[in-house]
Amino acid sequence: MQEYDVATFKKIFQGLDRAYGQYRSGDTKRNGKQGGSAYIVKSNVTDKLWKEHLEGKDPSLGIIPIMDDNKCHWGCIDVDSYPLDHKKIIKDIEEKKLPLIVFRSKSGGAHIFLFTTEPVTAKLLREKLMDIASIIGYANCEIFPKQEEIRADRGDTGNFLNLPYFNGDESNRYALDKNGQALTLQEFFNRHAQAALTNEQLKNLQIIKEQTDTSFDGPPCLENLMSEGIPEGGRDNTLYQYAVYAKKKYPDNWKDKIDTFNHKYMDRPLGSAQVQKTINQHEKKDYQFKCKDQPMCSVCNSGLCRTRQFGIGQSFSYDFDSLSKYESDEPIWFLNVGGKRLFLDTDSLYDQTKFAKACMDQLTILISPVSKRDWIAKIQGLLATAETIEMPHEIRKVGQFDNHLESFILEQGEAEQIDEVLIGKAFKKDDKIFFILKKLQDYLNRKRFTGFTDTQMGARIRDLGGDSTKQRIRKDKKLVHLWYVPENFAERDEREIKTPDMKEQVPFA
Repeated sequence: MQEYDVATFKKIFQGLDRAYGQYRSGDTKRNGKQGGSAYIVKSNVTDKLWKEHLEGKDPSLGIIPIMDDNKCHWGCIDVDSYPLDHKKIIKDIEEKKLPLIVFRSKSGGAHIFLFTTEPVTAKLLREKLMDIASIIGYANCEIFPKQEEIRADRGDTGNFLNLPYFNGDESNRYALDKNGQALTLQEFFNRHAQAALTNEQLKNLQIIKEQTDTSFDGPPCLENLMSEGIPEGGRDNTLYQYAVYAKKKYPDNWKDKIDTFNHKYMDRPLGSAQVQKTINQHEKKDYQFKCKDQPMCSVCNSGLCRTRQFGIGQSFSYDFDSLSKYESDEPIWFLNVGGKRLFLDTDSLYDQTKFAKACMDQLTILISPVSKRDWIAKIQGLLATAETIEMPHEIRKVGQFDNHLESFILEQGEAEQIDEVLIGKAFKKDDKIFFILKKLQDYLNRKRFTGFTDTQMGARIRDLGGDSTKQRIRKDKKLVHLWYVPENFAERDEREIKTPDMKEQVPFA
């Protein structure tokens, strides 16, 4: 097996060191994207993990770029559309003289990396990458890091990106040269040394945008498409988008404006029947802009759009994305709001008023209210792509109960005769451990554990393979209600943490 320079690879892709992502490959989807499952492990990123990634030992490694000090050594534009012309992306980047390295991602998309020679703020890196994404036609793609800051004090981890060169030079995830050919790992190291920027170079990086007509008062996506020409495959959606704008801008003659727009800006105008269909559709109802659809999403500038008189307005005054759920007895949530990380409980995520208050308390920003319908739709969309992170078993109530049960059995002492359960001891027979539930409850009270009711304790004991029974253990022959667990019940607690199969539901790259 070829030996790789693990130390150099680790230095280039260093990020958060107290948690990491893992990915197990699955079947290829109909759209050509590689399927699989992804999850976060809250543990230190060891040298062994870096080495095994380069050796191709499943699962592969994902790194969270943003560190606890909210700085990064790299960022990435995740282009997740299929099929993809990597050579075209590289050519566009070369023409614009941008210090980027394009990689083939695991799913056949593109990871467009910007590297630095020293830590830079996540805020600065995101700003530059969002500007770059806009001018190369991928404005709606995910940007890593996904947040300007993480809530390390709350245990937040941010979002991970799957690393390239899984299985070294035999990988299907690799950097590309200017001709779209794969670079070996060592060749990538050389390319990185040429492309990586200092903090000062990143600050001074000029991202030149095409001049636009400042008099246009509608969505910037329309402005850009009107300037560049509207391709045949995007005509229907663009006409829809313009119809929404025209109804707001020209309430008296918006229908005429739609026809004019079609003939003036389409590379090949739509037929009169299709134009009339669009008019009829919008005549019946007022629709919202299709910001997430092509070709608009590729030339989107949501921040500028909100400032336009007939843009998207203030329906949602800040962008919400990258919802993470930390599974526990009382789940906690983290959400990106305008690039900043917001800590929430379930009530604050569901209730718009509580959400707005959390934004004021933590981020010092004011969220404009929207209709209940729009709010629920927004939250539903976030939940559909939420990342779920399992909390360690031992810090959940059920884990605490298991530990207390084991301690109870050990500390109370083993009974030589079954009647000693009456004084709080545990009796072993036929690979079972018998005890009285009331004695266990008294023990838990002394330990100040009040997380379980008697019913919950019974349910958990059965989960561990135990149950209840009645036996005559007194001289008076009266039945005594006993509970038992298997003698090896503690081993059941040493199970692997279940990692959710998120597949298409999670936005990892």
